[in-house]
Amino acid sequence: EHLVDLEVDALLNADEVFCTGTAVVLSPVGSITYKGKKSEYKGGEVGEVSQLLYDHLTQLQVRKREDTHGWVETVPLDA
Repeated sequence: EHLVDLEVDALLNADEVFCTGTAVVLSPVGSITYKGKKSEYKGGEVGEVSQLLYDHLTQLQVRKREDTHGWVETVPLDA
């Protein structure tokens, strides 16, 4: 697990914002509203960086990309 502290201003001024997780892989954030100010990202569509990361992660999961960090584990079906 790797967490990063971000200032709200960094999120409000970002080109793209997304969340990641084991099951969700990567989920783009369409907008953030903070203190009455709404910031929208990529018109609610998936951005270029988000798509690139999503593709990379899912290719790792299905072993279409080499896992150089040892992230993918094979789970036996009889476990």
